[in-house]
Amino acid sequence: MAFLLFFFINNQLSAQGKLEEPISLDEMSEKRIADILEQSSKGRDFFFSYNSNLVPEDSLVSLPPYSGPIRGMLLKLLGDKFEFIETPGYIVIRYAPNKLYLDESNETELGKNWLITGRVKDLSSDELIAFASVYDQRLLTSAVTDKNGYFELKVKNPNQSLLLTISKENYRDTTFMLLPAFDLNAKKKRGIFEYYGSNGENVEETFLGRMFIGFRQRMQGINLGGFFAEMPVQVSLIPRLSTHGLMNSQIINHASINILGGYTAGVNGVELGGLFNINQKNANFMQAAGLFNLVGGNQKGVQLAGLSNRVLGNATGFQAAGLFNITGHFNGFQLAGLYNEAKSARGLQISGLYNHSHGDAGTQISGLTNIGKNVTGFQLAALLNIADSSDYPIALINIIKSGEKSFSVSYDELNMASFTVRTGGTYTYSVLGIAHFLNDRTYNWAIDAGLGLHLVNTRVFGLDTELVNRTSLGPPETTINVASLKLLPALKFRRHFKLFVGPSVNYLFSEDAEMIDIPGWGIGKPDYSHGLMGGYVGLSVGLQFFFI
Repeated sequence: MAFLLFFFINNQLSAQGKLEEPISLDEMSEKRIADILEQSSKGRDFFFSYNSNLVPEDSLVSLPPYSGPIRGMLLKLLGDKFEFIETPGYIVIRYAPNKLYLDESNETELGKNWLITGRVKDLSSDELIAFASVYDQRLLTSAVTDKNGYFELKVKNPNQSLLLTISKENYRDTTFMLLPAFDLNAKKKRGIFEYYGSNGENVEETFLGRMFIGFRQRMQGINLGGFFAEMPVQVSLIPRLSTHGLMNSQIINHASINILGGYTAGVNGVELGGLFNINQKNANFMQAAGLFNLVGGNQKGVQLAGLSNRVLGNATGFQAAGLFNITGHFNGFQLAGLYNEAKSARGLQISGLYNHSHGDAGTQISGLTNIGKNVTGFQLAALLNIADSSDYPIALINIIKSGEKSFSVSYDELNMASFTVRTGGTYTYSVLGIAHFLNDRTYNWAIDAGLGLHLVNTRVFGLDTELVNRTSLGPPETTINVASLKLLPALKFRRHFKLFVGPSVNYLFSEDAEMIDIPGWGIGKPDYSHGLMGGYVGLSVGLQFFFI
């Protein structure tokens, strides 16, 4: 079977509806390119999509009055070094100052298959172009040129015309049609590729992406940009060995099985990886891997990994990992053995070590530290909470920008003077202090730690309640433990000071009954069977310096 070869420029083959639509613009002076593009697409059924690193969107330009097709307006605005491609919902603007062509093409019959070979060259310089992508959109078969611009593409039983496209970064897409001798009237059939806008950071640029994605696959992703296809299923042994070959990076699957690991455009269904899953775009519904999941777009649904989940876009649903989860904006439930990190976290974050939300957060629970911006739920940590604002921080130390911080000196019914630091948020705060027995004792220092709650907080009056535990320092047989529930009304004066006097209900325990007596007003009879145990009502008074 002989083939006839025809060349086309890809955007000339495409439907020209959007680019040929008429547009009228008034004269514009010193206006951003991005604003002009936004104004030009307003009220139309498409958006302009482009790489802001290549299109100077912040540059100020002046345009005379214009009336004509959108293509002409884009040429006046950007010049002829860009190409414009129509896709459903978008006009894609690509920086493509160069052109290429196919040379030394040849077709060889191999049984029921055909082997198509050739070299890709620069149209102006005639230089060979390495690592250009050659592919057929309908058959989803592809090849990448070697360092000498040479490629080999095997197609199965091509009893119909082939529409092959050559793509290379900074070059205009070029399409050529291979026609069987009896198919001279063949027409182009629409490919199954669709355009997806850019998410920003590329998955190939991450550490794991560079480690596990082959060079040719990375080049394929760069050359084909945001054009992807959808297929029912794919199976991979490793990223380079897949049922879709090199096209795997551009295909979104409904079911994806990666025996060891795989690299695909994305999944709308279920993806399982023995070791890892890597997606260039989105992962929806269910994804699980023995080691890690790496998603370049957004994630929605359930994501499970033995070590880590990383989503460069936003995530919604449930994430669980043995070590860590890292996402953009997150909405749902994150669970990690070490830490969770997100641009913002609406929902619940639970980790063994720390949670970090660079933006607003819901509830954070960790074994050590929580960090957030505006936290509307609980922050529960053993050591430290940090936030701009937090309603219910509970930790040994709370550093809340909008929360009240205070230092106080006080005296209570145990004949002890204490210095206390209180840090917290809108409602709850931590209590941490040191106390000293004023009477003569061998071991006369004690540590206070507890949790407080602001009940009333006005300009002149405050009412707090605190649950505090006091433990004296020294050998176990001399230790005194007091658990107290305090009610502390306070009068505010001179802007930063409070004077408080309030009652407390206490329970005291000491192994040595001779070291201390039940002070204040006793509640019931003391128990002397194992030292001294008993309840009582006490009173404390103090002066507090506070600030925001």
